[in-house]
Amino acid sequence: MLRSIPVLLGAVLIAGCTGANPGAILNPGGSDGQPAIDAATNAAVVQGTCPKVELREGTAIYRSYVKGGDGDPTKVIHQGSIADTTRQCRINGDQMVATVVASGRLVAGPAGKSGQIDVPIRVAVLDGENLIYSELIKHPVILPEGQPTTQFVFTNSAVTFPASSAGTAKILVGFDPGPYDTP
Repeated sequence: MLRSIPVLLGAVLIAGCTGANPGAILNPGGSDGQPAIDAATNAAVVQGTCPKVELREGTAIYRSYVKGGDGDPTKVIHQGSIADTTRQCRINGDQMVATVVASGRLVAGPAGKSGQIDVPIRVAVLDGENLIYSELIKHPVILPEGQPTTQFVFTNSAVTFPASSAGTAKILVGFDPGPYDTP
């Protein structure tokens, strides 16, 4: 019996040295970076923690005014509000790629008119107090002729940050009047 213990121990050690690819275990989608699809549900396999999306205080509402009319309710061109947010994440190598979606409403003010309105929406990712991603986008919203209000859906599918930060990061989305050349 004592002679068989070293043989069994050796077999266990050799079995532990097989050439399993840890990347294939951590990223079941394969080497092309595409997420694996669960055949039963036809949905992407969850691959890690996807940070929550939050509205930063003061960024859920946006008003634009005619020049020189800031604060005057009769000079409001339009007002936007973000009502709901969501996200979906996938791992691509050592990066987390999030698709961030925000839905909202745009209302014409007393000085407003129909047509395309570009609303400024920023998506940022914070890991603690450290800014690790930020993008400000002019999102086009069409206010139809004769209709003082419309809904919109904003999508940014390229929010990329280190996957190692996913467990502690938070995604922020909201209106941001700029400037556009700042992080």
